[in-house]
Amino acid sequence: MINLLVKTFVKNSEDIDNPQVRQSYGVFAGIVGIICNVILFSFKFIAGIITGAVSISADAFNNLSDAGSSVITLIGFKMAGKSPDSEHPYGHGRVEYLSGLLVASIIIIMAIELFKSSVEKIMHPEVMEFSLLSVIILVGSILMKMWMALFNTRLGNKISSAAMKATATDSMSDCIATTVVLVSLFISSFSGYNIDGIAGVIVAVFV
Repeated sequence: MINLLVKTFVKNSEDIDNPQVRQSYGVFAGIVGIICNVILFSFKFIAGIITGAVSISADAFNNLSDAGSSVITLIGFKMAGKSPDSEHPYGHGRVEYLSGLLVASIIIIMAIELFKSSVEKIMHPEVMEFSLLSVIILVGSILMKMWMALFNTRLGNKISSAAMKATATDSMSDCIATTVVLVSLFISSFSGYNIDGIAGVIVAVFV
């Protein structure tokens, strides 16, 4: 499926030494990341409201930050693909690495904010409501993030992109984070022990 998408949306996809083709890969990956993460944010935000779980809401905003990261990656590839000029005689390729660094910084900031809100939840726990719809959303999110990790790994390896490989790693960490949130929802709902805040802290530390 990934190869089919690449051939459909990236013109001359095999000519990876061509700066314009490389740029097309980056723009394509950025657009896919934005669409997928906005969808995940929307559904998880709804699930967070239904259950009252801070860990789900935090996970939703983590996806929203991922959408922002995809925008940065897209812009980075756009700028990296610009032709050399008098101030940049060797081109703008380093912009791609800077975009990867910026993405990593955003992820760290989001982890810190998640940690703070989770600690607050531990200090002041609230009742969580179990919802089958929320479970379906979280499972679907895990599957989508696994696909996104594979997608960015495949493209990152093909064009040797540090930014795409960083995005793939982030997607895998999101899979684990959402799994922790899902497990905490089951435990809190069926055991009576509210570990929502603890799960949030675990997710934050992992991120």
